[in-house]
Amino acid sequence: MKKKQTNKAELKKYHDLVIATLDYYLDHSIMHIKTDDFDSQEHFKACKSVATKDFNKGNLTNLKQWFRDLTEMFIETKDLKFNTYLQQKTGYDIDILKSYFKRIDKITTKGKITTDNQFYEISSFVNKLSQTEPVDKEKIELLNKLLLNYEHKET
Repeated sequence: MKKKQTNKAELKKYHDLVIATLDYYLDHSIMHIKTDDFDSQEHFKACKSVATKDFNKGNLTNLKQWFRDLTEMFIETKDLKFNTYLQQKTGYDIDILKSYFKRIDKITTKGKITTDNQFYEISSFVNKLSQTEPVDKEKIELLNKLLLNYEHKET
């Protein structure tokens, strides 16, 4: 019973975070794109509907993936305003950068990439590390080795 309650709480948390993130996209004009074929406002509204369906179905995995995908840009740009917005809007004590680095450390400690999402995150992290001074060559080498091992396993 306890696991089910935890799952419900986590499900609600990720739904709230995804909806707040989509609201952030809707509220900030820099995110608006409108062409003959695409309107970001309509797209994000539709995404809210799909996220709510995932919530109603109890699909925590999808909501976590939504959140990871939607916040990727803010993590890459280290947008602290967005993190503050999320905390204020949802009331959750969340630090998207901390959880990102925690995931990277977990993969590094395990010494193995096991999913495509992990592969993508590590690959993205290596790109960032390569552009940061001073360059941490040891860490980049270790992460590249993990990436290679995963690629060879997948082929």
